[in-house]
Amino acid sequence: MNRVQLIGRLGRDPEGGRSGKGCYAKFSLATHRFRSGRQSVATVDHTEWHALVCYDRLAEIALEFLTRGSEVYVEGRLRSKRWLDREGKEQRSVEIRVDELRMLRHASGADRAATAAKGMASIENVLKDLAVGLRTDVSLTDLADMLRVLRTNLVGEEGGEGYGRDAVARRPMT
Repeated sequence: MNRVQLIGRLGRDPEGGRSGKGCYAKFSLATHRFRSGRQSVATVDHTEWHALVCYDRLAEIALEFLTRGSEVYVEGRLRSKRWLDREGKEQRSVEIRVDELRMLRHASGADRAATAAKGMASIENVLKDLAVGLRTDVSLTDLADMLRVLRTNLVGEEGGEGYGRDAVARRPMT
């Protein structure tokens, strides 16, 4: 079984766009581990960085709603890559292909109104594409989830700065 589950904060804003295969987004995620040292009482903070990539609707959501510092839960699978660099040396990397994305907390200092405006523009474009038949991969439930994220982004949520328990997106199984 190849499954990865992580909770962490984005190290940078997602980057991506459209390719011949559809929408994609790439971003880095930092996870932390705190532990006590064996010889001392001091705690040791270890940060692990992960390269993440998502496609289609998940990529659209990541590009529209996530910013550097946002806390997320991701679930996906490891994928290794090999290629030759310009000097002909073989390079390797490992990335996580995200199948599920749950937005947990906003980045501190994020402009909620600007994020909401950006999200509304995205939803407007999706609705236009649905109306003329260009999109079939988005349901009304998906749009309702996107609107719920926008609402909690604007007004917050009782007890914290989260996106809301239902702010989750999954890649459609093919």
